[in-house]
Amino acid sequence: MSKGIQLFVGVILISLFSLEIPTRAFRLYEKGDTEKAIEVLNKSLEKDSLNPAGNFLYSKIFIDSLFKSYSIDSAYHFVNKAISNFKHVKDSKDLDNLKELGIDSAALQKQKDNIDKLKFEVIKAKHTISDYNWFINKHADADQIPDAIQLRNHIAFEDAAAVHTWQSYLAFMTKYPKAEDYGKAKPLYEKLLFEEKTADGKLESLTSFLEEHPETPYHESVENNIYEIVTATNQIEDYTSFLKKYPNQKLTRKSIPRLYQLFKELYPNQDFFKYFKFQTAKDSIEKVNALEAGYWLPKIEDGKISFINSKAETTLKTGFDKVDSDCLCSPQLADFVLGEKGGKQQIVARNGTVIYEGDFDNASDVGFGYIQIESESGFMLVHKSGELIIDQPMSSIAVLNSHFIRTEQNGFYGLTTINKKPLLSHQFIDIDTIGNFIWLQKEEGIALAKTETLFPAANGDKVDLDFMYEEVELLDDGNFWVVKNGQEAILDAQLNTLIPFGSYKIYPKTYGWQLKSDKGIQLLHNKYLSLKDLHYEKVVESERWLGLKKDDKWTLLDQAGKFQPKYNYDSLGLWGENIVMLKKEEQTTALFSNGKQLDIKKGWEPKLLIPQSYVSTGAKVEFDFLMLTGPKKARKIYNSFGREILSITLEDAVALGPNLIRLQKTNAALTDSTGNYVLNFIYDGIGSNTNGYVSILDKGKVGVINIEKQIKIPPSYDKLIEPYSDTVMVATKGKLKGFISTKNRELSAFDYDEVKYFTDTVALARIENEWFLHDIRDESLHYEGILNYKMLEENSQEKKLLITTENGKGVYSNTRGEFIEATYDEIKVLGTANDPIYFAVKIVREANIYVVIYFDKNGNKLFTQTFKQDEYFKIACPIN
Repeated sequence: MSKGIQLFVGVILISLFSLEIPTRAFRLYEKGDTEKAIEVLNKSLEKDSLNPAGNFLYSKIFIDSLFKSYSIDSAYHFVNKAISNFKHVKDSKDLDNLKELGIDSAALQKQKDNIDKLKFEVIKAKHTISDYNWFINKHADADQIPDAIQLRNHIAFEDAAAVHTWQSYLAFMTKYPKAEDYGKAKPLYEKLLFEEKTADGKLESLTSFLEEHPETPYHESVENNIYEIVTATNQIEDYTSFLKKYPNQKLTRKSIPRLYQLFKELYPNQDFFKYFKFQTAKDSIEKVNALEAGYWLPKIEDGKISFINSKAETTLKTGFDKVDSDCLCSPQLADFVLGEKGGKQQIVARNGTVIYEGDFDNASDVGFGYIQIESESGFMLVHKSGELIIDQPMSSIAVLNSHFIRTEQNGFYGLTTINKKPLLSHQFIDIDTIGNFIWLQKEEGIALAKTETLFPAANGDKVDLDFMYEEVELLDDGNFWVVKNGQEAILDAQLNTLIPFGSYKIYPKTYGWQLKSDKGIQLLHNKYLSLKDLHYEKVVESERWLGLKKDDKWTLLDQAGKFQPKYNYDSLGLWGENIVMLKKEEQTTALFSNGKQLDIKKGWEPKLLIPQSYVSTGAKVEFDFLMLTGPKKARKIYNSFGREILSITLEDAVALGPNLIRLQKTNAALTDSTGNYVLNFIYDGIGSNTNGYVSILDKGKVGVINIEKQIKIPPSYDKLIEPYSDTVMVATKGKLKGFISTKNRELSAFDYDEVKYFTDTVALARIENEWFLHDIRDESLHYEGILNYKMLEENSQEKKLLITTENGKGVYSNTRGEFIEATYDEIKVLGTANDPIYFAVKIVREANIYVVIYFDKNGNKLFTQTFKQDEYFKIACPIN
């Protein structure tokens, strides 16, 4: 139907109805006769006419508190009908007539507003979502609609809060996105969602949560939790992979010093900055790196302790009031310093950053960037970045490797990580590293765990440990000797079985393994594989030979050479490294290293002569001798190859060296390993071998011989002759010492009470209480009047002496002479051996003043300071 037709029809319909005004009903109601008024109203409303007045009056009656059929909803119906009818009244006379009854658009709206208000009070009393929704729909234009919506929404929020799940809050926010309580619901939703989705704290939950909810306000917290799990391993690749996936500036700053210290420990000769291109904290790390070179020493400046380098340049002003004796006496090589400031102990990095401050006794570098702090209450651990890793005192702390930190509490051990995440609680008797494994011990036994098998504990995963072993020992070859249920086994470096568990004792041997049990001795020999299934009664061995006894018969095997086995001997003995004594029935045979055999006749007794030089030094015996003694002290001596080198009658023979044998009759003689005489039987006695020098004695005088150096000095001195250098000896005439050449030429007078080596050409020589630097070449004295001395430095280029004279202390060099004049009351050597600083002190006793002069390694004056006594002892090393 067109708009024109609709308008025409509407005009016709309106014109069909006349206005009805029930004036009498109003008068009756005003008089209080409500029932009569209603009768009149009903008749009036039955007419087909517009009746805004009748509907209006009805709306008033229905909300009259005295009306027995009181109904706000009926009043609402009639007022809406009155308003609708009123809109069709156009005649001014009709409007005036209605006005006389107090009816106009304002009055109607006021009545409607009043009814809305009354109904809203009823709805508020019910205070349910459904009632508020009914009101909102039925009274859509009421002034109370905003309040109704707010109250309805608040009920919905309270309902969600009563359930208090992220799902209940999400449902509320979805249904009521404009609710005032939306701002309260959202953080609760986000918190509960975060807590539920990440409740197990597992890496998988955390990463999934971030992927599904990237806008969560807990993003930083979740990333931190992921970081603590991923980097608990303290491995370079785990830091870098995390930072690549989560480019977090805060965690990057935290990671850089860790990476730097870790890289420096693992790759000390590599350049950190070549491999890592971080811009964050780059300048700070570069400064730390630049300051690490060289040693530092304390120095007092303006009453406070600063630090200087080997050039005496001030590198750090700490403001320390004092430092400990180690700092005063030793070069500070660590990348941090310790001191006291304002009554508190401080650990300060070389770049001036305070790493830690508190009450502690000592701090030490324990590797991988960690500093262990010791106090009366126990041990704590701090990272050089200043991050406190273990903040509660422990009985002990040990950094086992780059991954794990062992802590002790109440006598039990646990494991934690750099991120303070406990991996294993304090329930172990012992935890340590062994090979590539972690040793974990409880009362029930020992478990060996690979490092990587413990990493899942950082993710909250259970680590299965098998405490199967009673004993474990890492062998020199990298294998493990283990005991389980009283049985022994050998496992390789990966714990694969090499020798299965059995009731035997296992001993590692150079040729393999030896197993001892009730059945006998079993050999797992790398060369003789067939021995493994046999059991022997006894085994003797040397590097070359292996003797096996089975069924009372001996077998000899050559372990290093190619000789065939020898069987069925009644007895077998290994004599040294080269000779084997074999006996079959009545015949004893000596077998030498080259395979030569010597049958020993009846009545001859064998004796092994081991050179003294091997015995005194503990060196491996390469050559020895066999001596046979027969009737009337007849002696036959054979070398290691079974060659007879001597057949002679002797009192005794002693091998002094592999090429020297002392023979004793009434007099003594020397022969070499071929039997040629070096000295015939002309001397009363021959001494022991000392580094190739053998003393010879005759008629109370002493001489010396050294075959290798072709030295032979006949007995003409009163005490043992001592080698000074390759060409000079120190001999004694009467009670005084002097220098002679190895050709027995006198090089000096015999004036000295004592001689000490200084250089090949200059000796320290003492007459009574005075030492001299004696030049052996020309008998000149390089320095006199030394009362005492101390060797400061000794290397191939230079030797330095701290000397004491009547005038004081000084420093003397064999290449530069006296480069610090001996006029000081005290000289302390600071710095390192290669780069020392000399702390020289002159005391003005009358004024109690200490003048301190610092000299470099060449004796150049660096600077001078003057102290009163109390200041001096703040900077001076207390150890002489």
